[in-house]
Order: sequence, then structure tokens, then C-alpha cells
Amino acid sequence: MPVEYANEAVGPYKLYRRELEWQRAGRQQTASGYGNRLTTSIMLKFDGENRLRRVYCVCHSNCGSLYIFYHGRKLYLPTHFQDEVLA
Repeated sequence: MPVEYANEAVGPYKLYRRELEWQRAGRQQTASGYGNRLTTSIMLKFDGENRLRRVYCVCHSNCGSLYIFYHGRKLYLPTHFQDEVLA
């Protein structure tokens, strides 16, 4: 199964930081910090859409890959876009 990137499959988007309560309290989702579907504090909104989508992370070592679910498809975020988070 080939990797699909969100900006190529759907189009341009903006990233927003929307922390959950447990994230504001300094907690993490798993004891180890690793997992297949870690909830991040980042939300994504495609240009022309009103919906904010939660960004997830798969992490099993010292680096992770960010992704979203879009109509049942897992779309990854290119790494050079991960730092463009708006307040």
C-alpha cells in the first residue's frame, strides 16, 4: 500500500494547535509514549472546508509520523509541514 500525503491527495491545508485537557495537564497517552494512534495537539483544516481534523502520530522509536483520517483513508503529513502550526 503506497503512502498518500494529505497535501497531494486533497490539497493545501493549515495546522492549528488545540490541546486536550490531559495534554494541558502534562500527561501522555501511553506509559511509554509509543503507539500506533497517538493523539496529538494538532488539528488540520483543508482549504475550502470548515471541519477541523485531529492529527495522530505513529511512534515506535525516537521519531514519529503524523497522519489524519480522511474519508476512511490514512493520509500522512510531509515532515517539512509539521512545524507550521498556528496558535
